Amino acid sequence: MKLPPLAALRAFEALARLGKVNLAALELHVTHSAVSHQIRALEEYLGIALVMRNKRSLMLTDEGRVYAYQIRQALGEMASVTEKLMAKTKHPQLTVSVLPSYAMHWLLPRLHDFRRDHPELHLRLESSMEFASFEQGALDCAIRFGHGQWPDVHCETLMGDSLLVVAARDFNHGVLPDTPQAILEQPLLHASESWPIWLGAAGVEEQRPQASLEFTDSTLMLEAVRLGYGVALTRRSIAHSLIQRGDLVKLTDIEPTHSSRYFLVWPAGSKHSAQLTSLHSWLKAQVVIYQDSL
Repeated sequence: MKLPPLAALRAFEALARLGKVNLAALELHVTHSAVSHQIRALEEYLGIALVMRNKRSLMLTDEGRVYAYQIRQALGEMASVTEKLMAKTKHPQLTVSVLPSYAMHWLLPRLHDFRRDHPELHLRLESSMEFASFEQGALDCAIRFGHGQWPDVHCETLMGDSLLVVAARDFNHGVLPDTPQAILEQPLLHASESWPIWLGAAGVEEQRPQASLEFTDSTLMLEAVRLGYGVALTRRSIAHSLIQRGDLVKLTDIEPTHSSRYFLVWPAGSKHSAQLTSLHSWLKAQVVIYQDSL
């Protein structure tokens, strides 16, 4: 990697940001002449004039302004990753990737207990619709929803799920559809769930439901249901708290098992840290409590 001296980059970035050599020198705890020397050395290294000199001041050239902006971004990124690494070594930290819908409706309502029991642990939730990857080393573990056949990871089953159809309590002025055919005649909101499993359990597998609104995120879909836009097929895990609060109503007793399950996964090559052990044990206990409430 062909990189200029870091001291020269810091001196140039400080000058560009503060506008005066004496202010840059004060910030860097060096002399006025040291800043000037570092900037001249950087120009010689690059073979480009970064500043225009007169007797009283230094002004950035056009190339200098562009380079200063780029250097500021790079130094800021270096500082950020360094701070994160130092914080991780000083304080126990666990970074967990989780689906937004599961985080919003299942994990967060229960997380107070974990934080109370582990106040020393810094927990970082990375909520994303994308498939969690451990290649960059930024994640300690992930809660994935699927079939559990993933390479290069340890995989522990957390919980299964089921499919149910829901609507707002006052949908259609409180006259709620309670048969498969009546449900399919309503405005249907679609997200990621596949209807064939539920249709088969309802005995109407020949039907082809058409969406009146479609979402890429189940959380948005459930909010649309709560607002009365229509009815939706969803997972019990993310609708359960809304049903308990009375925001949503389960329309029929037809509730087939979902073909996917939730799993806790972490890289195959990493050890099961004390922090991960704590989270794993807590999740298993919470799953038992949740299942007993169904």
